[in-house]
Formats: sequence, C-alpha cells, structure tokens
Amino acid sequence: MQASRIQLIPIGIDAWRVIDPGRGPIGHVRVGRDAQGEHFSVKRFHPSDRRFHALGQFGNRDDAIDALLLST
Repeated sequence: MQASRIQLIPIGIDAWRVIDPGRGPIGHVRVGRDAQGEHFSVKRFHPSDRRFHALGQFGNRDDAIDALLLST
C-alpha cells in the first residue's frame, strides 16, 4: 500500500475519507459485510463534477486504497 502519502480520516463506523495532502480528498472506503464476509467498497472523488464514482469492491482495505490511488 502507498499509505505514506495519504491520510485516512474516520467518517463513521467502518468508513474513511482518503486524503492526499497535496491534492485534498480523493475518495472514500467503506466496509460492507454479507454472507461471503467482509468487503471494502471504494468511491473516487472527481473534482470536475464534484461527485463520487464507484470503483469496485475489494477483499481488504489495503487493496481498496491501492486501487483508489492507482485510479488517478
């Protein structure tokens, strides 16, 4: 994970805002649970339309954050 360049700010139970100190907020990561277990959904913030766009679901938080960072 490229965590050294980001900050995770808790925004609720099992949810984090992902901040890049040089660019500001870049997305959200949220935990979901179902019959298959725990998954992490990612939404990327797009400044052009000021909305969050879903990137997908991942098996662990590190993979979810890496996907968010690589989606730029």
